[in-house]
Amino acid sequence: MTTVFFQQVLNGVILGCIYALIALGLSLVFGILEMTNFAHGEFYMLGAFMALFSMTHLGVPFFVALLIAMLGMALVSALIERMVFRPIVGKPLINSMLLSFGLSTALANLALFFFKADPRKITSGLAGVRFRFWGLFLTGERLAILILSIILVLGLTWFIQRTRMGKAMRAVAQDRVAAQLAGVNVKRVYSVTFAISGALAAAAGTMVGAMFFVSPEMGFTVVLKSFVIVILAGAGRIRGVILAAVLIGLVESLGGGFISYAYKDAYPFLLLVLLFIFKPEGLMGGA
Repeated sequence: MTTVFFQQVLNGVILGCIYALIALGLSLVFGILEMTNFAHGEFYMLGAFMALFSMTHLGVPFFVALLIAMLGMALVSALIERMVFRPIVGKPLINSMLLSFGLSTALANLALFFFKADPRKITSGLAGVRFRFWGLFLTGERLAILILSIILVLGLTWFIQRTRMGKAMRAVAQDRVAAQLAGVNVKRVYSVTFAISGALAAAAGTMVGAMFFVSPEMGFTVVLKSFVIVILAGAGRIRGVILAAVLIGLVESLGGGFISYAYKDAYPFLLLVLLFIFKPEGLMGGA
């Protein structure tokens, strides 16, 4: 029983790592541009398809395909920001909600038209690698997810804290007008923010495609869970997003393992309801 419990905890942490990558992108966009992006789940889905087609048509290895997907979605996300979201910067939040929901629907249907509904698998070559320690079981794919997620989160933290662009992003998040008066190129910050958001989503989608499947419908549920994570953590809080993502992963894994797997998607939303009742200021405090 103890081994089963810790196996579910390990699975939950790995699942939380995937959620953290997706939710970090959402949190950055909300914190800096003050927009909600319901199409973020489709960035995650398109990134997975980019990796899949890079491997099948270009014949590149899995990790090269992962890099291609991240760079490709960074470019696509920056273009979408420029053409779709920039005209409504500073407008009421409902504008971005409705616009991004429409974009999400359009991208999902286009993907369904071009890629069809059949689930596909990204062959990483790591599925056959298996580890056992202290009675726990871990595949090479799951270990890769854990390591890559840690590397990406640390890289994002370093970028935001240490680089000139990262400091500009923090300045815009705190006060857009003051940052612009100080000489910060706000439009460039917006593009970089969306590019980072898309790259992180593509990385998560590629990992999930290797561990499970890739399909046009894969983005809807995961983006809702990511919004739950951002609400739990508070927008713009990297540590809070990571903590909330791991918590959601644990709740989903333990609930699915010990209560019922059929309701695993409902557990994060139940946690959100309980948080609103008992700790409405969020896990990390604040408004």
